[in-house]
Amino acid sequence: MNAEYTLTQLKLWCIKQSGNEQIWTNKGTTYHWNRGKDTATGLVNGVVRKLAGIDASGKQIWVVAGSLKIAEHGTILRFTGIPSKIQKTFEPVDQKVAVQPEQEFEAYNV
Repeated sequence: MNAEYTLTQLKLWCIKQSGNEQIWTNKGTTYHWNRGKDTATGLVNGVVRKLAGIDASGKQIWVVAGSLKIAEHGTILRFTGIPSKIQKTFEPVDQKVAVQPEQEFEAYNV
């Protein structure tokens, strides 16, 4: 699993919330995220904006609220506007902690 898995889960959550894969609402504030440049190591960066209002012509006004950073293995390091407990639901399950049947069997034969 990797950052792309986490981003896919994030998009699905946003679609469920707003119908758009990059928009969600938290505590009465509407947010929008954009992916920036990824690093050579696979770190995903981006910007998070919040809806500040609507101008006289009806155009939405978005201002920078913070940023996003997702590690190459899928852990969210920072994502402004999404509570940590919700962020965790997007991340892949750590496969390293699962005990393999062979390891369990070997432990009994020591």
